[in-house]
Amino acid sequence: MSLSSETTNQFIAVGSFVLALLALIISIVALSGNSGNGSPQVTLNIPSAYNDRSTVNGEDKVWLLHIGNTDTNIEYINEESGQVEGFNVDIINAVCRIANKNCRLVFDVYSNCWMNVAGETARGGHGLMAGWFDSCAAWPISKQRARTFRFGDPFSQPPAEVFVTLKDNPNGFDWHDLTNKKIGFIDASGVNSHCLATQDDVITGAVLEENQILHYTDTAQIIAALTENKIDAAFLMIARARHEDLETISEELRLCDRKGFAMMTRYDGKLIDWWNPAQAKLLASKEYAAICEDVRDAHGHKQGQDPADFCIGI
Repeated sequence: MSLSSETTNQFIAVGSFVLALLALIISIVALSGNSGNGSPQVTLNIPSAYNDRSTVNGEDKVWLLHIGNTDTNIEYINEESGQVEGFNVDIINAVCRIANKNCRLVFDVYSNCWMNVAGETARGGHGLMAGWFDSCAAWPISKQRARTFRFGDPFSQPPAEVFVTLKDNPNGFDWHDLTNKKIGFIDASGVNSHCLATQDDVITGAVLEENQILHYTDTAQIIAALTENKIDAAFLMIARARHEDLETISEELRLCDRKGFAMMTRYDGKLIDWWNPAQAKLLASKEYAAICEDVRDAHGHKQGQDPADFCIGI
């Protein structure tokens, strides 16, 4: 049986209507998601740390602070609790309490705060640049970093840097001449090849070639590289150099980080606005001295610097 042209046109019209209706239903479902209130919800690609993690008045905002693990008395993982402890954590806890702010530590690799790659320009880490954290906690202030990030007031003296080898300097390394020498650095540290290159009038061969620069994630990897003769020496922040398997073979240098540890944020961040006044109260109190003493007492089982070397006014 054949259909008339009129009947065929009716079928086509009904089919087109059904398809259009289905497309409309699918579009509404995609917009509304699972909100339950029938109103469309659109997800914007805004970095999480700069989304509104707060109530309307902002008083319950959760401030996310990056923290890492140097495995020294300033920052280390307590194997029993699984939490990060040390001088930096004690400072953070005290300032957040004084400011009456809801702070949370977020453990992550240091390179998500600051990136150093051999042969490339040092730059801001993706985590802080993208807003995963409100701040990277306790970073030494350097001219290099200050071009990219805003810093709070320092809560410690400037840290020193040193050259290290294995105990007793078995290969007789001379830190005054780096010609053809391979030097190890810690990933994301301000004590890096870029800083070292500024000292070519003091240290021969300070401007290293790319094949002379080797990066490692922690002190254990540095020691392994020295043991296997992959590097001739390492250039480290002094807290990391205080290790039973390492020998400090240079004087204490202050070439890289011109000021002490501070909070590091994006320039559009708001944390420093309340952090600096609260930190000033802490530094003027007896509690700051007690925190410094805890570097010896509560955290003395970890290697690192003496509080007299980095605490302010102690």
